[in-house]
Amino acid sequence: MIVHPEPGWRHLGTTSNADVFEIAADVVAVVPHPDCTDDEGSARESLLFQEAHWRKLGRRGAAVVFMDPVLAQDSGARAVYANESRRALSVCFALVGETFFGHAVSAVFTGLAKPAVPTQVFRSLAEARPWMAEMIAAHGGPV
Repeated sequence: MIVHPEPGWRHLGTTSNADVFEIAADVVAVVPHPDCTDDEGSARESLLFQEAHWRKLGRRGAAVVFMDPVLAQDSGARAVYANESRRALSVCFALVGETFFGHAVSAVFTGLAKPAVPTQVFRSLAEARPWMAEMIAAHGGPV
């Protein structure tokens, strides 16, 4: 499934396996390329990209990751998200899996990786927004 950016999303840049958009002042969207794989290198690159964005803005924010295009995620990626995210400036990660496969990949990730940053699985961006707003209100603010 290809995720299409919505009007108003501002393209921030591209990593080796995803495009990153600002969808609100305090929310970034990670949109993986179609049929992408996520490994230790791409996971670290994603976290560093987000950290640079939040540092540039001088505040913490939320990240939503659209999991449907992810074909595979290896143990190296899960280890990076579990261990290196604890110093991340993203206050939470909302994993959106609209398809059965995307939802299953998200559930496997949260079950195996045990991320240090609050991470939840949702069926849609609309479903994730209230939780992200709650996390930003509780944990956001200046860097």
